[in-house]
Amino acid sequence: MSPIIAKGGVIMTEMVTYRPMTQYNAVFAVGTILSFLAGFLLGPMFIPTLTWDWISVLGMYVGLPILLASFGYYYGWNFKVNVVDYNAPEWDFEPVQLTIDEAQKLPKKHNKENSRLVSQGNYWMFFIPIVILVFIAAIPVYAFIEDSSIIQYSAFVLGLSFAFLFANTIFTGFRSTSNKASPDFTLPLIRETIKLAKIQDSIHGVANIRVVLDKAEVGDLAIFQRPRILLRIKGLEDQSYVESWTDDLGAITKVLCRLYEKDDNPQVVWWWIAEDRNFRKFSGTDDSGYYVKNPVQSNITFPGVKDAKLVTENSIALIVREYLKFGNESEELRNILKDLNADIS
Repeated sequence: MSPIIAKGGVIMTEMVTYRPMTQYNAVFAVGTILSFLAGFLLGPMFIPTLTWDWISVLGMYVGLPILLASFGYYYGWNFKVNVVDYNAPEWDFEPVQLTIDEAQKLPKKHNKENSRLVSQGNYWMFFIPIVILVFIAAIPVYAFIEDSSIIQYSAFVLGLSFAFLFANTIFTGFRSTSNKASPDFTLPLIRETIKLAKIQDSIHGVANIRVVLDKAEVGDLAIFQRPRILLRIKGLEDQSYVESWTDDLGAITKVLCRLYEKDDNPQVVWWWIAEDRNFRKFSGTDDSGYYVKNPVQSNITFPGVKDAKLVTENSIALIVREYLKFGNESEELRNILKDLNADIS
């Protein structure tokens, strides 16, 4: 349990109160055992050999499995909905930077630590029960039409199938369901952000890549929002950066390029928006901005959401070229422009 602590260290109320998992674990274990016994003891009794009995076949090999699966889903869902009492605090977010490796490990670590608070579902959770249901229904059909000798193995096979069906559905119902805390604690999808970060990390001129998330903590609990990518350029690590955003499908949606103010040279900012497909430049206090030509030579005149590499190359080239225009000389930066096949002037 994690208390909300007000200023001065006074405990105001419980943010999260957990319901014990004892009942869920007991239902999971007992239900799995009973499901195995139902399949093991009753399953072989209703397999048709000489005559086909629709009522027996449909009841035992279709109706009962569907009933077990439905109960498993319902119980897992119902328990997850009521497993916590959640009083949302006023979250105070601060950006944190992660390496690509750290970002890849975050979902597993976060979901494991907050399994009762997050909603996490995979397609296989919902696909496997369908396969099991079809498999169970196919056993009496195969025994009646093709080979009745499989009846001698059916007790064990049906027992395992019934048990696995129940265990899978109750687990899926619990794991994939949201409760009051889930909107805050379920991680945003960062897989596509990491994918984009790897693409950008391979581009010439990149000094380092960080996956950035807004993080808020109360006690030992933390939530994350707004994943994005922060890129630094070799030779300009302290004077510029490129920040990128992506959507759930892996498309680059927005890019911010910033060259800091230095001496008499004003700060320069470029924005690239997916809907616009052009870089817009803002210098100093200019709020209107104007479009600029892409410095990297390419057959693609207007890079789109799938041209993440080209958009990033142009972002780097714009910053480097602007820095050189200010009268700064650097052979390393000129080589970066050359390797990117970018216009220097």
